Amino acid sequence: MTTIAATGPRELSEAWQAVLGRLQVELSAHNFNTWLRGTRAVRFDGTRLLIEARTALSCEWLTIKLGATVERAVAQQIGRQVEVEFVPRGSTAAVVGALVSADAAPPPSPSTCGIVGRVNCAYTFDRYLPGEGNLLAYESCSALLSENDLRISPVVIFGAPGMGKTHLLHALACGAAALGKRVACLHAEEFTTLYMNAVRANDIASFQAALRGVDLLLLDDLQYLTGKKGTLDELVHTIDAVADGGGHVVVASERHPFDLDLPDRLSSRLAAGVVTRVEPFRWQERRGFIDHLSRQLRVALPSWAVERIAGCEVPSTRVLQGAIHAAVALSRGGRLDLARLDAELTRLSVAEMAPCGFDDRALLDIIARHFETTFEQLAGRSRVGPVAKARAVAVFALKERGRTLSEIASLLGKRDASTISQLQQRGQELLAQEAGLRERLAG
Repeated sequence: MTTIAATGPRELSEAWQAVLGRLQVELSAHNFNTWLRGTRAVRFDGTRLLIEARTALSCEWLTIKLGATVERAVAQQIGRQVEVEFVPRGSTAAVVGALVSADAAPPPSPSTCGIVGRVNCAYTFDRYLPGEGNLLAYESCSALLSENDLRISPVVIFGAPGMGKTHLLHALACGAAALGKRVACLHAEEFTTLYMNAVRANDIASFQAALRGVDLLLLDDLQYLTGKKGTLDELVHTIDAVADGGGHVVVASERHPFDLDLPDRLSSRLAAGVVTRVEPFRWQERRGFIDHLSRQLRVALPSWAVERIAGCEVPSTRVLQGAIHAAVALSRGGRLDLARLDAELTRLSVAEMAPCGFDDRALLDIIARHFETTFEQLAGRSRVGPVAKARAVAVFALKERGRTLSEIASLLGKRDASTISQLQQRGQELLAQEAGLRERLAG
């Protein structure tokens, strides 16, 4: 049993670490690592213990789901019952608590003044929901804001579009700038443009002075640099200069660096740090995200709608957010029902999973194979069951791509546009029932 002084930082930290030890044994590894790992005690006044967690959503989840468990573990550790309050990292309450317990100075307010590049400081770590599929990326980025000597660099985050990679980069850029760090946060195309402009102006020295001396270099969408030899060579030298100066590097990409045909000297440097994939939320995490965003929008979605959205294996956080926004819009208009919500979920899935990655012919081939037919039969005059179904789904998928009825009619054997129009609704209904097809389109 530990006795902790109201304002003793060492005793407070040691007591909380002991509590975490109890909780790590009691809770599942997933729950502990997702919600409690990295928390710290910032203030104890004798009756209330203030605990800093990663985000506002983490605090809410901890209070609702684990509050009683945590308070029981604290009582077992210090010998009496106290109130435990969770506050998000960087909040006023957390800063005040740190001041009281350790005489720490509050962090400066976020600013983009010290950042080379354009960032959105509305993207914060507090607004980023960590889950099993993105936890390593979240922890690796947020750790770079600490002064810990164990920080690992470079960090490479890869995964499909819409998974929050840019969110992490911008949150890190703004957080580091707020600490007085020199930061460069650039999209790969911006890096290329700046470099090429410097070459044309015969002013490479200015480009190198602006980027090679930063404390933190952040590069988004690395895949756009594939094949650009001169730019890739300059990136290698920039990464080396930043690292040699004690700085750190974070790179985001849609694919693993080894899959991008990069120069060996670049891919080997990137692979020497942390390379982590970000993956979609699982069911419980999707449900937490839906509740969180709904509260932000001040709308209480009915439980059946929450379950319906959470039950969809959406390919990205962006699609999940779009589904929530669609449900909220329908709810505000008094038109939220199962049929309309399912229609929106199908529309979003098609729009996300069949973008420019497939040309129209490839899309039609995928649909035809799913229904065990061929493109020739799809574009022909057969009306047998599988062919008719495939044709209807093809019409809906192409319409969601923005193709006109005349264009679709031409693709499908020069049919009459009015006939094509009649197939659209049927195709939407069929695709909503074909989870396997949606997965093939995503691939």
